Amino acid sequence: FNMSWNLANRANDSVGQEHYDAIRSDSNSENWAFFAYDYPTRTQVNCSGSGSGDINEFFNHVKGQNGGYGFCRIETGDEESRRAKFFLLAWVPESGPNKLPIMVKGNMSVHKASFKEIFRDFNSEFTFSQEEDLNAEAVTSAIIKAGGANYMGQAS
Repeated sequence: FNMSWNLANRANDSVGQEHYDAIRSDSNSENWAFFAYDYPTRTQVNCSGSGSGDINEFFNHVKGQNGGYGFCRIETGDEESRRAKFFLLAWVPESGPNKLPIMVKGNMSVHKASFKEIFRDFNSEFTFSQEEDLNAEAVTSAIIKAGGANYMGQAS
């Protein structure tokens, strides 16, 4: 059973909290979760999926979903120093069958603030509206750039 999380009045914040704790934890295999809007309600999101795969698995899931919010963990660095990085995604599809209704879009800034109350620690944040934006390579390199030192592939 999939509980709805109401981002307007914060009912069932625990739905988000559970996934946040799992993704942040080093001892849990969960790497991502996505919360898609139930468009008729305008304020409620449901966890449409979560997984222990990589950023590609996350983006492949998001592509088929209604607009909403996601959180994903990626590993950066090399063998000597692996670092977990986290990013938050607002998915605002502008076309296709999952196109975000204007009534929902108008509330997204308020809802995103609620989402961030739970998913509060992250390195980078993205807002995408087209499937081609969901590009694992581009997003990963943006996160690494934002994170300062990059030791990958440098000749010693």
